[in-house]
Amino acid sequence: MRLRLRYCMLLLVSLPVLAQKPKTGLSFTSSKQQQISVYKGTIIVNGNKTFHFAEDSINYASKRNRIEEDKGNVFLFLDVKAGPKKNRLYVFSINNSVADSILTTVSSDIKDWDHDGLLEFGGSELAEPHPSADSIYYLPAKFYEIRKGRIEYDAEYTEKIDKKVNGTFIANPVGTNGRNKAIPKPKGRP
Repeated sequence: MRLRLRYCMLLLVSLPVLAQKPKTGLSFTSSKQQQISVYKGTIIVNGNKTFHFAEDSINYASKRNRIEEDKGNVFLFLDVKAGPKKNRLYVFSINNSVADSILTTVSSDIKDWDHDGLLEFGGSELAEPHPSADSIYYLPAKFYEIRKGRIEYDAEYTEKIDKKVNGTFIANPVGTNGRNKAIPKPKGRP
């Protein structure tokens, strides 16, 4: 009898969790009191529909969806599903009730990765296996940072991560065949 009672109590407690709908919208307010909403693939700023994704593949439950402000500029970050590849991070500049798409990169946390006091984000795509066991395709990273109210390429941190991952840095990693260049497999890498 007690076992049945416990089972019924557990079922009653878990029903609300099972009934929750997936999140389909986001809402933010900037320090300038701009109302920024994202609903069913549409970005709405102060009541104006300013951007619409062709396909609503926004990962609404992601903690990477957020706004960041720097030097009076507001940036909206949206984590978007990208199939078998890594998710994408879409970055928008919010100004005068308009959302301008400024870049798309590999989805990552937005934080001070290199401890320089600035927020960075970005990364590298998934590695494609090389046919030779002693080589790998160079896996370039691309990191950005929020600096002086703008989004800028972070060359120093990108080079540091490329050297860590690939054992070297190649400024132009794409070969004539359109693929990333092949390099010897770094020591200690499987």
